[in-house]
Amino acid sequence: MTSKSSFLISMKENNKRRIWVWVVSFLGQLVLYPGILTVYLSRINFWNEDGVYKLPEHYRIALQEAAVDALGFQPMCMLPVAILAILIAVQGFSYLYDRKKVDMYHSVPVSAKRRFAVIYLNGFLMYIIPALFGICIGILMAAAQGSLTIRCLAECGLAFILNLLYFLTVYHTTILAVMLTGNVVITGFATVILLGIGYIAYAITEALQNVFFDNWSYFFVKRAFTGSVIMDYDVKIYWFKNLPLLEDIVKTILPVYGKWFLAAALLLALSLLCYRKRPSEAAGRAMAFRPLNPFIKIIVSVVAGLVVCYIVYDATYYNIVITALSTAGGTLLCCIVMEAIYEADIRGAFKHLVSSGIAMAAAIFIFCIFQFDLFGYDSYVPESKDVESVALDRGPYQNYWEWNEENESINYLSDGEFIRNNMFLTDVEAVCELARKSQELDIQNAADCRSVSVLYRLKSGKEVSRLILVDFGDKSNEELLNRIIGTEEYRSGFYLMAREDVETAFEKTEREWTVTYTNGTIETDLPASESMRLREMWLKDMEQFDFTMANSERPCGKLSWDIYDSYTSMSVPVYENFDNTLSVLEEYHAVYPVELRAEDILSLEVTNWHYQDQEQYFSADGSYRREAASAYPETQHAVRKEFTDPDEIAEIVEQLYPSGTLLNLYWNDMNELDDGYNVTITFKMGTDYPYKRGYFEYKFLSGQVPDFVVERTAFEAEE
Repeated sequence: MTSKSSFLISMKENNKRRIWVWVVSFLGQLVLYPGILTVYLSRINFWNEDGVYKLPEHYRIALQEAAVDALGFQPMCMLPVAILAILIAVQGFSYLYDRKKVDMYHSVPVSAKRRFAVIYLNGFLMYIIPALFGICIGILMAAAQGSLTIRCLAECGLAFILNLLYFLTVYHTTILAVMLTGNVVITGFATVILLGIGYIAYAITEALQNVFFDNWSYFFVKRAFTGSVIMDYDVKIYWFKNLPLLEDIVKTILPVYGKWFLAAALLLALSLLCYRKRPSEAAGRAMAFRPLNPFIKIIVSVVAGLVVCYIVYDATYYNIVITALSTAGGTLLCCIVMEAIYEADIRGAFKHLVSSGIAMAAAIFIFCIFQFDLFGYDSYVPESKDVESVALDRGPYQNYWEWNEENESINYLSDGEFIRNNMFLTDVEAVCELARKSQELDIQNAADCRSVSVLYRLKSGKEVSRLILVDFGDKSNEELLNRIIGTEEYRSGFYLMAREDVETAFEKTEREWTVTYTNGTIETDLPASESMRLREMWLKDMEQFDFTMANSERPCGKLSWDIYDSYTSMSVPVYENFDNTLSVLEEYHAVYPVELRAEDILSLEVTNWHYQDQEQYFSADGSYRREAASAYPETQHAVRKEFTDPDEIAEIVEQLYPSGTLLNLYWNDMNELDDGYNVTITFKMGTDYPYKRGYFEYKFLSGQVPDFVVERTAFEAEE
């Protein structure tokens, strides 16, 4: 009884010296929960008064979603909770930085274990009591507003446990940093290193892969490894927030709970061990345990050297010698600085040269791994028998989304996420053969070289992504590309319109859908009731779609489905042999030829960019020559001429095609259109065709620019 009483008295005495931390914690939690909830609910009420919500049910749902956002998985908790954990840990054990305070604390007849427990437990209570108080206030506010739901309470409870484990992991990490160091400045550096060294190393590795390896692809990169509890929290909180079903959240959050609990327990055990072994004379020193100095120096210095390697390699345009010397120099400089910090004396900067040499050798070796591809990253092509399925991306890029059945709403996805989740090509050999041919491709002599991102799903469960180069102009690749592009697996994995989510969204969303068809200049609005019929006809026509067709034919139009006043959009190409789709469009008089009628055009403005011709007007350093600037003041970068003669207009329009922003030519020859010219069209008023008012950009077909256009848009000396 006496022991229990004295322990509580010790906690009370410790709390007296930490009142201001309690105040900060309470204020922080009140802002995070009741404060944020107040802001969210105020916005909903303001929008409701402004007439945004057409029905009372919409207003009620908005209030409920606001409560879930504020009290559940809240991304804004990431930094405040981490900062609070660091503050509580450093303030609680800050006496270890002062030798007089250490002597005073150690003179009290209390065991080190109990002393640690008192400070640690008070710090824990400083977080959990204000957090529970803030959450309870928030729940009462949500209930008073009628926005409290079972979903809100469930997410609130799950998020509270997640935040608690997150707090404990950062708290224990900071305590360990305090135990390893002797002053607050070095503790700060140590905390940053312990919390972020894994993520920094991962990020640097990815950055080096990007600049050194030709076949590195960012498209399918799945950043599952974060190397830092803070970055892990940042990723997971959005993940849990966007999961539609509570059962899905529970299933995915339990492993995170387990991982963070084990990490927190291990860090706490290490912290207690270091506290009990920490020498009293460590107060004021940079590091408390000198045997750890060389290991920490090597790790930090190697990472610093690789950062220098990345910066210099890119800045010097891949100069190997300068990069190698800079990597070694950056590593050595970091070693010198750390030794000076260890010794608290600049004269100690060149001590322990052996560990400095090891750090430099390690950094240079890692540089050689990337520079000379010692482990065969660029040459990697898996055996077909080892691959379960493949995902492939070539574009064109789209706005991807999926239907959230739980909330009956739309969730937006990145390109890589959508294709990863939906494309499962089983003709693995065709993709692997293209990858093998990519290894031998002569880029300089390739007819039409394109980059393609590939994700190999190996039977072992591992996923590997690479960038391969494919010559679209090589006829020997045509069959392989047809085996990939001309499959249902590809269409359903790339085109959002081929997914069942779309049909569900059409049926259940309360937002207004619009459907339009355009040939580049004429845009026709179609009835929303025809959405599913048009989708069905387009999917039927797409059964004939393969690489041969896409590469040899140009689209004659584009179909677009959009949700009014949102970013939800789907655009698909329409070809002249899409009879089913065109038959529906013709019912609404939406089909017009891509070719323009010269009699409808008022004027044309042709811009000749002179990409090749301008080279003679620039100096070797890229600056514009003064004599050229004085001779051609209006045509330093381009020449623009207007054409109004009906005969000239008639000849020009025969060679035009709508710009790629309207009708996509992603699969066609890259040189099919002449990028050296832009043609802007102004139409006459009162024509039979329903041209939309404004300007429309076209390009010339390659090699089809009329001679008189070339002559009139050439550089001319000023008269």
